[in-house]
Amino acid sequence: MVLSAIEVLKAKQNLSGVANRTPLTRSSGLSELAGADIYLKWENQQRTGAYKFRGAYNKICSLSHSERDRGVITASSGNHALAVSLASLLLEVKATVVVPTSAPKVKIQRCQELGANLVIEGANFDESLVHCMKLSEETGAVYVPGTEDHKVMAGQGTIACEILEDMPEINVVVAPIGGGGLVSGLGTWAKAVNPNLRLIGAQSTAARAMHESLRSKKVVEIPVVPTLADGLAGQISQFALEHVSKVVDETFLAEESGLKETIGWVLRNERQVIEGSASVGPALILQKKVSFRKDDKVAVVVTGGNIDMGILGIA
Repeated sequence: MVLSAIEVLKAKQNLSGVANRTPLTRSSGLSELAGADIYLKWENQQRTGAYKFRGAYNKICSLSHSERDRGVITASSGNHALAVSLASLLLEVKATVVVPTSAPKVKIQRCQELGANLVIEGANFDESLVHCMKLSEETGAVYVPGTEDHKVMAGQGTIACEILEDMPEINVVVAPIGGGGLVSGLGTWAKAVNPNLRLIGAQSTAARAMHESLRSKKVVEIPVVPTLADGLAGQISQFALEHVSKVVDETFLAEESGLKETIGWVLRNERQVIEGSASVGPALILQKKVSFRKDDKVAVVVTGGNIDMGILGIA
């Protein structure tokens, strides 16, 4: 089954008055470097500090009353866990989130503050997911995927609705790829509005499973290594690959070693705090990994701002 633009439109209705409509602003610095007009879509200003709230809320609010009564459960390196926690709080649904030991402390603390039952299990997302599915089977809680679900994807796709409403002339969108839910939703709406729009996926050299899989046209497993882009780490599925391959035109890798520098650049020049996973789009431009035409209008999705201040040298 293919994700449809109608599902994204329904998600937009579900999120109306609940999700923040985030700003889309021009970056003079990135525009000068790229030789094109670059605009940044600030999802770090979304509720819970990341775009994930859109998909989580759309999924949970679409559950039946009997499903809500069973509670929900998810596994996440942080942002999706936060999103499920807040969405569940707003919809009065019991939530359990399983996070790996590597999850940023700021995200773990905020999940607890939102009232979720927090389970820390596994060295990385893949190990956390195994434990999450075991708990789901034992308790009957409804599993809320971070990516592999049309309701979740449709929620993320509402970002494209806002971008193209605010600036219809946008003809290129750059977005990070982890499990593929964001670009699948974005691409579904954007390509329906403008079939000629160029959708670029951004990953890190240390978190590149989707990039390698798209190149090979099959799921390729990549060793899990330490990365500042923790939200993009982990393996992908055939489901995700099939959806992403239908909408993404090309992918590029930002150098892992330059992500911290990119975060600093955005802080100094745009006065915005972003996390590692959100930095890969701007990093492609700063590292000159991608080129644009002079008349291109480019929207770069900045996916979140939940970063441990220690990484920025702030206690």
